[in-house]
Amino acid sequence: MADKKRRHVIADVRRGINGYLPSWRIADNEVQDAVNVDFYKSTLGNKRGGMSAIATTGMTMTGVVSSLFRHVPSTDETLAELWAVDDSGTPIINRMAGTTAFVAPTLKDNPTGNGWDFTAASINGMLGLAYKSAQNRMHFWDKSTVRRGGLATPAAPTATNTGGGAYAAVLRYYNVRWTVQVTGVTTVRSEPSSFVSFTPSGGGTAARVLQPTVANEGETHWEVYGSTDSINFYRLATVAIGTTNYDDSAATTSYSSNTLSDLTGKYTLQKPYRFIAADQNRVLGLGSYNSTDKQNRMEISAVIGSSDIGDAERVDTSQVNSFIDFDENDSGDIAGLWGPIVGSFFVFKTRQTWQLTPSGSVDQPYRQDAISKSIGALNPLAIARAEDAIGNAALYWMSHRGPYRWSLAGLEYIGRGIEDYVIGPTATINLAATKIISRVVYHSDKRQVWYWWATGNSNDPNQGMIFDIAAGAWSRVPTGDKWSNIRCAVMFANTLGAAMSRDLKPYVGQTGASKAIWKADTGTDDNGTTFQAYIITKDYEPGGPGFYGEIGDASLLAKVSTGVTITVTNTADFGLQTSTGTALLTASAGETRVSVDLSGSGLSGMSFVRHQIGDAAAISNGWSLDRLVIPVTHHQARQG
Repeated sequence: MADKKRRHVIADVRRGINGYLPSWRIADNEVQDAVNVDFYKSTLGNKRGGMSAIATTGMTMTGVVSSLFRHVPSTDETLAELWAVDDSGTPIINRMAGTTAFVAPTLKDNPTGNGWDFTAASINGMLGLAYKSAQNRMHFWDKSTVRRGGLATPAAPTATNTGGGAYAAVLRYYNVRWTVQVTGVTTVRSEPSSFVSFTPSGGGTAARVLQPTVANEGETHWEVYGSTDSINFYRLATVAIGTTNYDDSAATTSYSSNTLSDLTGKYTLQKPYRFIAADQNRVLGLGSYNSTDKQNRMEISAVIGSSDIGDAERVDTSQVNSFIDFDENDSGDIAGLWGPIVGSFFVFKTRQTWQLTPSGSVDQPYRQDAISKSIGALNPLAIARAEDAIGNAALYWMSHRGPYRWSLAGLEYIGRGIEDYVIGPTATINLAATKIISRVVYHSDKRQVWYWWATGNSNDPNQGMIFDIAAGAWSRVPTGDKWSNIRCAVMFANTLGAAMSRDLKPYVGQTGASKAIWKADTGTDDNGTTFQAYIITKDYEPGGPGFYGEIGDASLLAKVSTGVTITVTNTADFGLQTSTGTALLTASAGETRVSVDLSGSGLSGMSFVRHQIGDAAAISNGWSLDRLVIPVTHHQARQG
């Protein structure tokens, strides 16, 4: 039978890595491997962008950058702030705002936990910071200080007689509250102290109420309340902190003409939450660094604007809608709180996922539904808000079994193609990592979700993956590359300065050095370290099933990239023989794309062949490939 010649075209591999099927069984639009590439506006792969270190001017951190946050304190995104936390014994917090330099913000309480355990949320111009400290309190950056949320409950006041006269010897009760006033308006208020009972002597001019020891939490005033029955208290006076006593000479029968004290519980302090989120005008706080608190409880702050008195930093426990519980002591530890996605928030445990849907009810603001009681998230950093292939809001996260997505389509497993890097045999995720097991960030401009997770014995993420949302394609970054060795990531301004740019790039905390923050998707190397990029196609049968075949020198269609050499290595019959061809992507005139031959890439006498195309070795360059065309000749049948 005569030989049959044809052209085999590889023009679209945007389904990415398929590592769970045999190499010859995967689809024509899938690949065995895609290393240091992505599929953004490319059908055969782009070399991924590199990374560059940002300046450390003013930085007081000394350890590995372990948490990164973007805070926008107003409606103007050019005022965005970059917050960073390191892993020093006492974690150090730095802030970049309106400049390219860092400063250390003033802290009321130093952190006592891990630098990688911080979570944060912007709300009403403030930045809520959830971290472990000695005070068992939430903390807020209020544009001047990282202070404790709310105001501590005062100790009970004391009372005594003062002056000479005939002030009536009538039993009464006093308690006090701390407040913060700004231009005469109360903005924060504490819970009431316990009360003191007092009966004047009948021979004084007033009952003197003495201020208890101040909390030193920024309070500017103290309020004095009186009662005749120890149940209903009325505000008698608001006194500046510098004045340490108040003389009550009013008749107790007049007390009720004053403002009735708020219900006890209205200004309950927030716990030292492990995870926080902002839902429109509420702060949601999940778990607690205080081990005696319920760990699977989410508390709901007062609605901002409901009183304008510390609404974002108080929980109104006088109402029935202040918390929701999620199977305490069941299905693992709490792991994260994220949203909104189509109006809903999501609570994660290590083996559970819950959806919280606004109910419109004042008594119970959220309806809770269990999305899964077998799949959860690994940690709070392993969750990212993004979109699906048609633009609907979606949530992506890493579970103990691999990556998942939730959108209007429901819960989806999206990790089939990379299972060999999660459950083996190529690599296994290290569920016992002591720092960060996994990290996820959404690169919105490219519609990519970037994943990192710890493998082997690593206690930090060391395996990187890129998920192309539009194509549903995975590519990977090897464990030895600096791109993979990160502890934290955030999207922040591409251009830093007095006005931060609105276009965002991924910024990462590098584990390889102290106080290293690198901007990703920029340049052609990783801060001076080169890397190799390539794809490996499926194993094709050039002669067809049961026949021998031959391939000639391939030709490549690609974007012009001056001075860049692309290498194709053909491997026949799973390693029995190889050939290599190269091509230069330099334009000959003014063209924007080149069609070039890869001389020397032909092979003959094979049943199967795969093609590795890209860099021959680690190098600083950039390229984007469109199509590979291989001449194929059909030869005689194999003898059975």
